[in-house]
Amino acid sequence: MRLKIKWNDDRVRAATTAILLLSRDRLARGKTGNAVASVLAEYREDPDAFKARKAAWPDAKDLGPLTNPAHLAYYRNLLAAVDALLRKMEQNKRQSNSLLELDNYLVASLGDVR
Repeated sequence: MRLKIKWNDDRVRAATTAILLLSRDRLARGKTGNAVASVLAEYREDPDAFKARKAAWPDAKDLGPLTNPAHLAYYRNLLAAVDALLRKMEQNKRQSNSLLELDNYLVASLGDVR
């Protein structure tokens, strides 16, 4: 039986939230470069550690931890891109057959955010 991950699945929302929160954390620490792919790899590697850290972090839309204007602009663009992607996935009723396929789609869709 194939695994179906629909557009409204919690795993889609969890992955996009992880992208936002981990990207913001990395930007706040001054780390940049290939954020989406490396953040998803970090999240998939240890989702329980992410959940523990997530509880201490502010909401994903909170820009407070970012002070560098370039990082702030990138994160705002990432927020807008994630929101647009989630709307597009819902509108198209997009499904994935595996977590790898979902991750590849997210990387391809969000990897060019600047």
